[in-house]
Amino acid sequence: MTKYLIVGAGKVAKHLNHYFRLLELSPLNWDRSQDPHLLKTKVAEASHVLLAISDTAIENFYKKNLAGLDKTVVHFSGALNIKDVIAAHPLMSFGPELYDFETYLKIHFVLTGTDSLLEALPGLPNNFSVLPAEKKALYHAMCVVGGNFPVILWQKMFAEFEKMGVSHEAARVYLETVLQNTLRNPQTALTGPLARGDKHTILKNLESLDGDQFQKLYFSFVEAVSPELLSEKERQL
Repeated sequence: MTKYLIVGAGKVAKHLNHYFRLLELSPLNWDRSQDPHLLKTKVAEASHVLLAISDTAIENFYKKNLAGLDKTVVHFSGALNIKDVIAAHPLMSFGPELYDFETYLKIHFVLTGTDSLLEALPGLPNNFSVLPAEKKALYHAMCVVGGNFPVILWQKMFAEFEKMGVSHEAARVYLETVLQNTLRNPQTALTGPLARGDKHTILKNLESLDGDQFQKLYFSFVEAVSPELLSEKERQL
């Protein structure tokens, strides 16, 4: 019989707890606010121990509390590979608000250390894929590139628009359209001066960002997409 123990109290732990309860899996819980002696008791009751804790803490926690025990141990890091611990990375962004059941059902898990979600997380009906350990660093880099970097850019855009008097609603509609177009067809979604090779506009954009750290980011995107547009001299702006 499967009995889960979820270790942690952060966002991932809270979302997992909520999802498991929606699935009527009734997980046990432990985090650092509880008596350390209680951990041993709960581990003894569990068949599967889920480490929903920070990446830097996972390996030490496993070695100190779980190594050598007859337990299935799972962590949720997209970057780590730990011997004898299954990785089940949820390809999802977890915010402070809990999601509805349908959203949790759509979460795709990327597995390393097993080829079956049934072994890692029995009772979960989610889709999954299997990733070789040597591909995890690149996989996680792509998660950061696609899931985190745009947020930094959007935060910058919202902040600058607000200073200029461009409304949050106007910016929201713009970003929603960009996202919809990207999801519809990623290959044709790029617009603007980079898409059309408009060197004159690109140089004006870069000049307007003089003294701003985001000028370096703009340079980086030009070099990644259309490096032929700027001469060595123009890169020294």
